[in-house]
Amino acid sequence: MNIGEIFNQIRNNPKIVYGIIISTLMLVLIGYIKRWKWATEPTGHRKSMILIEWFGYENYRKIMIGVLIIGIISLLFLLYMA
Repeated sequence: MNIGEIFNQIRNNPKIVYGIIISTLMLVLIGYIKRWKWATEPTGHRKSMILIEWFGYENYRKIMIGVLIIGIISLLFLLYMA
């Protein structure tokens, strides 16, 4: 199987892409809940630093968990509809 066939499979079956994205978001969500360093440490990007300044680290963490849960639910809905 060459790379073109793989991309054709993905284009013809979006459920594969939704599954991969959901799996990745679930891993990051578990990282936030378990407080793994690679997931919870701020990236240094301007947006994350501003959010930490506004809300504090613990509230920032809760906001990110909420955003991830909403993203996973919406992708599960897309997976169901596809």
